[in-house]
Amino acid sequence: MIIAFVLASTVVKAAEDVVFKHYDESIFVISNFSGTDATVKENKSVQQLLDVNIGGFRFYLEWERQQSQLMLRNAYGGSTPFVDQLITIRKHLEEKPDKILTLFLDFNVNTNELTKVIEESGILPYLYVHESGNDWPTLKNMVETGKRVVIFMMQEHRNSPDWIHYVWDYAVEPYFSILEAPDFIGEFLKGDPRNNLLIYNDYNFPKRAGRPEESFFNTTQNPYLIEHVKNVWKSTGKTPNFIMLDRYQNWIIQVLYQLRSFQTIKGTVTFNAQTLSYVSWDGTNSLTSGKYCFPVGPGETVTLTPKSPGYQFKPETVVFEEPVQNKEQHFVASPLEITEGLEAYYSFENGAMDYSINGFDGKDIGVNYQDDAQRGMVAVFSKESHIVLPKAEDLKLRDHDFTIAAWVKVRSYNVENRDISIIGTKGSSYQQSIHLVLRNQKPYFGFYANDMEGKTTLEPGKWYHLVWRYNKLTGEQSIFVDGKLDRRSLGHPSYKGRENIYVGIAGYNASTFMNGEIDDLVIWSRTLGEEEIWSLSKDLVDLAQSRSIFLRYPVLSKVGFIVVALLVLLLIYLKLPAGMGRRRYLSSEKLKELENTASDYPETNYIQLFGDFQVVDKEGKDITGQFTPKIKQLFLLILVYGQHHRKGISTKELSQILWPGLSYQNSKNSRGVTIRKLRIILEQLDTVEVVFNVDCWTIRFGKTVYCDYVEALRLLNENKEHNPEFFLNFYRIIRGGEVFKDESHDWLDDFKGYMGNNIVDNLLKFIHLLDLDSEKDQELILKLADRILVADPINDQALSFKLRALVLQNNMNTAKYTYEKFASLYEELYGEKLDLTFDDLLRS
Repeated sequence: MIIAFVLASTVVKAAEDVVFKHYDESIFVISNFSGTDATVKENKSVQQLLDVNIGGFRFYLEWERQQSQLMLRNAYGGSTPFVDQLITIRKHLEEKPDKILTLFLDFNVNTNELTKVIEESGILPYLYVHESGNDWPTLKNMVETGKRVVIFMMQEHRNSPDWIHYVWDYAVEPYFSILEAPDFIGEFLKGDPRNNLLIYNDYNFPKRAGRPEESFFNTTQNPYLIEHVKNVWKSTGKTPNFIMLDRYQNWIIQVLYQLRSFQTIKGTVTFNAQTLSYVSWDGTNSLTSGKYCFPVGPGETVTLTPKSPGYQFKPETVVFEEPVQNKEQHFVASPLEITEGLEAYYSFENGAMDYSINGFDGKDIGVNYQDDAQRGMVAVFSKESHIVLPKAEDLKLRDHDFTIAAWVKVRSYNVENRDISIIGTKGSSYQQSIHLVLRNQKPYFGFYANDMEGKTTLEPGKWYHLVWRYNKLTGEQSIFVDGKLDRRSLGHPSYKGRENIYVGIAGYNASTFMNGEIDDLVIWSRTLGEEEIWSLSKDLVDLAQSRSIFLRYPVLSKVGFIVVALLVLLLIYLKLPAGMGRRRYLSSEKLKELENTASDYPETNYIQLFGDFQVVDKEGKDITGQFTPKIKQLFLLILVYGQHHRKGISTKELSQILWPGLSYQNSKNSRGVTIRKLRIILEQLDTVEVVFNVDCWTIRFGKTVYCDYVEALRLLNENKEHNPEFFLNFYRIIRGGEVFKDESHDWLDDFKGYMGNNIVDNLLKFIHLLDLDSEKDQELILKLADRILVADPINDQALSFKLRALVLQNNMNTAKYTYEKFASLYEELYGEKLDLTFDDLLRS
């Protein structure tokens, strides 16, 4: 029985590094002691390497059957008991109380055997346990707590002790390259790009013929030694934490000194306090996660401009001119409007008319339009039928970022036709032909000989939401199916064609046509974010907001024009100040009634989702405590999907969200148990049912059950904003507090954002219906402003109303304190000072 056991033991004096640096910001040198895949062999012993203050070891272990113990193999094939070497390392730790150790383990033995060796060596008390999601500690903290040994395993093992961590959950390894400035396209040989630690192997290349080793490994004669690792650091935004060496040599001391002497600029790129997964940096070849660290050499000026699909950033750009000390810079993302960069929108409700503001109407050739039971009016294509769109340059597809989305249903696949065309051109030259098609029943993305095939097989007779996204900065081609990333590839040159774009046919092949239906074809001249794409696939985004009513209904009667004119006059009238004749739409009696109502919840049979989560059964008993965290997640997941998407949530999607990583059978078992428990709880209300229909889950409410979230959505869907009592009723529902309070899940963010945006918009309109100068309305204005600030803590309109109300109540000190607190929060989030003064906000 052979056990592969790789141990990288990193030892470094905290005093020789900046002790306040975090573990993942530090650089360690590792000796490939056992010579695994080595080009040269290590000839020093473990003790000798410890004595020269080596950063660590890479060990290969074998199981010795006769002695029933783990043996450490050296680079020349000999072996010694592993426990003896661990004892040597433990003794060294005892002699050097400021040393830190990291172990990388690669083994195929029960972890109990490993635990025995660890315990026998006496090294167990030194082991550090890292909790997922937490920051790595500083070196100083590790020394003070005595937890100076971090253990990683190179292979994942079930039921492993908490002091051993799977390395590829935390680290990445770049692809090997001997180029001084290696190309980086955002992908790693091993590990998730969001991991913080980086393993650097690129010093281990074969000897170069005709060049003395002494010359090559001389930092004064060969800048490659410094520049290569520095460029890897720059392009990935990750500190090269572990520099692996097949054989330790003294030249690495100078390299290590130079790398540690660089100033660094580090920080985060966040949205809603969560780091982004994917950030590119304009003007560089850097691709990072939302946590980054860049080295700065002597005399360098660094310009940071983050880019990520679907977001804009504050600050937009920061310049560091030859920094002489380490800098920290945080960027805060905010989502772009879905109509930002919208070039064309074909809903097919009125033929090939473009409902964007650009008016890029298409010319249809033989296309029919009919009503579909699921999608409404759709475009129906058959052989040779197609729609001619404007030229690629007009649609901003040429040499540009773009996103193209469409709902697609294939009628049937013909074995003679390899491709089903969605978008195409007539050209067939490299980079000058675009074809977004289904090839071999899978989505396909190509600029001709510069292509990528998706993974998902699309069944005939079924609607799919497809998205093709291109990012010029990174050369990324991505395909999304039903809101989820299906395939992604980087390094593709941009599309350079100038021809007309065609829907339903690709001219490079006469047999490439659409055989089915297309709905909601949309073209953007930017890269949409994954959240935007997911929202589109769930019909959470209403692109109709960007449509012109005159375009949608081109033949308006004279009566229609008169009505529009009267509405415009009415809106102007409403905006007039009260002193110029604007009448109040809300009576004092209604406002007084609102203020005197302590609670809008019935005594029995209700579910509260604004503020603290609460469920009261049909007997008036509070049963909130019966909802475990998992049951509550399941309830919310089925509820929100059912309310926003009429079909509900599919079994597959539900399982992937709540039980990721489980096998099909284990997921099925967990799902069945949890749904059964939820149903038992909901039986205590009259009535709430978990309904399963056509592989989708929804929650059905009886007429006697009150749920504040469902009621709020009903009001919003009725769209009765012209009735002033709409605002009273809406505020009654949402005044309880934040929706889904204390629930933080990626799948919930869009639903929370949708409600939060509606709260802000409607409460601001509510305030405008009040007498802003009357003292009697100021208390309500304060409450409305505070509720807006719960949904949007940096809404300057709400702050303005709140400050004016406080001043009218003679609470000047409170007003100034409120302003200062807001300004401090603004600076903390955006990294820049608020440009509105206290007086500016009072006047606005």
